[in-house]
Amino acid sequence: MIVKEPTVGPIIGHTTTNSGRLWARGEKSSESRTFGIARIRRTGTQNFGQAKVFKMLPVFDFTAIVDFKNLTTNQSYDYQIGYVFADGEPHEIPVDATVDWTDAANGCFRTAVANGTDKTSFIFGSCRYLLRLFGGSFFDGRGDKTFRSINRQIEAGKSTDLLLMVGDQIYADDLNVLSPDNQADEFLSRYRKVFGQDHIRALMGQVPTYMTLDDHEISNDWDQDRVKMEANLFAAAIHAYECYQFVHGPGFQFSGISNRSDTPQKLWYTFRHGKSAFFVMDTRTERYSSFEPPQMISLEQMDALKGWLTASGQGGNTKFIVTSVPFFPDTRSGSKDKWSGFTAQRLEILDFIREQKIGKVVFLSGDVHCSMAGQLKFPGDPNFTVTSVVSSSFFWPYPQGQASGFKLKGTLEDSDGQSYTLSGFGKVHSEDNFTRLSTGGGQLKVEFFERKGAKLGTRTLTL
Repeated sequence: MIVKEPTVGPIIGHTTTNSGRLWARGEKSSESRTFGIARIRRTGTQNFGQAKVFKMLPVFDFTAIVDFKNLTTNQSYDYQIGYVFADGEPHEIPVDATVDWTDAANGCFRTAVANGTDKTSFIFGSCRYLLRLFGGSFFDGRGDKTFRSINRQIEAGKSTDLLLMVGDQIYADDLNVLSPDNQADEFLSRYRKVFGQDHIRALMGQVPTYMTLDDHEISNDWDQDRVKMEANLFAAAIHAYECYQFVHGPGFQFSGISNRSDTPQKLWYTFRHGKSAFFVMDTRTERYSSFEPPQMISLEQMDALKGWLTASGQGGNTKFIVTSVPFFPDTRSGSKDKWSGFTAQRLEILDFIREQKIGKVVFLSGDVHCSMAGQLKFPGDPNFTVTSVVSSSFFWPYPQGQASGFKLKGTLEDSDGQSYTLSGFGKVHSEDNFTRLSTGGGQLKVEFFERKGAKLGTRTLTL
């Protein structure tokens, strides 16, 4: 039995101190069923462990995940993964010495460090545009150079614990009007093109990768007020998102191998790496602009966020809240698509952080096609500091966001009399870029790099 190389992937997904998740896509067979197959070994040892076989179903575009558990903390593991054509059920597929692994994908991943480890270094960014032209026969691949630059940093020895992609991984609505995707097969084809390019594929195959969605995974400026009129579009977009972005993250829970029968009830999730804790929000599929006041996130997600902030506030953890649109600063245009259009919930979160005396809170976001870092202070409470880092875009071939488009000084608007004050926003970078964040010693080091790898700037912020 010959193991074939995945048609897309592999992606290293959610990785804990004692487990690792792998994702891959196969393809259709006209005669047999498609199964994924994977095995791992501790790096430096000779023999792989028993291979795992798992279903790759057409309803999920032949994508699938497999978990390896009972691993050692902060340990490197080699893996091989691919797919085979066979009949029967997974437990009936032979995994003996007759299996030919020559064409399988090879790589390695490292389990997470112990929860008390202070230092974390990771890459994050957003907005990777892939223009489809001429009826889909041409895809612009220039954005893949951004991921080549990240790979070169890793090859040069830059410690990279994870990759965080915070929205608009695809643009299903080319320029919002030119042949937008609206059918399931169109969304799925888009993902295959985006995630199939060489450098992004290599990056996701060596670093644990976490994702969340923004509007262009569905349609420009999406909120749930539109779902009654565009239910089929929404269903197709979310199905594709779950297959290619959500399922390899910690938000998807399953027992056994490749149990894909359950539909996720929520798209927000949490994870941690050492003393860095992450709450990855869903700011698209729970937002209703028509509510009074407007709702960015559900009450359930709000309660979960507050509980997570309280629980993760112990032991000096840095708390990263991932929101696809900026929490602050606001745009001068007063865009209602950002948190500036949902000020009641924003104030509720800020008041909770301040009143509960929760420190080391950092908001990570993208969306606005420029990058920057700064903080929010409260004159009546010298111990209150909240940090915002915006990283966008990985690639955008049109005019980028400029500093003049943002309110970088003064008091946060609509703060109900509270004097939340913007502080320390440095240069706004208006080039294609990605950001490397490093924590340790109560500080956050922020490094901005342009698409081809040159450093744009560095900020060191006290949390």
